[in-house]
Amino acid sequence: MLQQVMAQIAAVKKDMVILEKSQFSALKGENEKLAIEVQQLRVQLKDEVVKLKNAFSLDINLEKSRAKEANNVSEQDIKNTNNRITTEIANLNAKMEATKFESLKYFGATLLGSVTLMLGAYRLFIK
Repeated sequence: MLQQVMAQIAAVKKDMVILEKSQFSALKGENEKLAIEVQQLRVQLKDEVVKLKNAFSLDINLEKSRAKEANNVSEQDIKNTNNRITTEIANLNAKMEATKFESLKYFGATLLGSVTLMLGAYRLFIK
């Protein structure tokens, strides 16, 4: 009977060792499987980060080019406005010079006419 109990204990020990080894193998396999999955997720994450970085760079470059284009349009508008102002100032200066010349011409004519009338009156009244 003792031998039977010892034989049963030995069989149970053997079964436990086999069970332990199979559980260890299963855990080891599962661990390897999870490690592979983690590595795949890392690669996916890295790829997604690179995609996002590229997308952000593209968006930033696009916005930068839009800003430059808007700036160029604004500068061109400023240059056009400046040219119009310069042209208008030149036209006003030309008109002012023409008006000044006309005023001097009429002033001279008025002065000459007045002197002529004064000389005529002087000649009439004095002689």
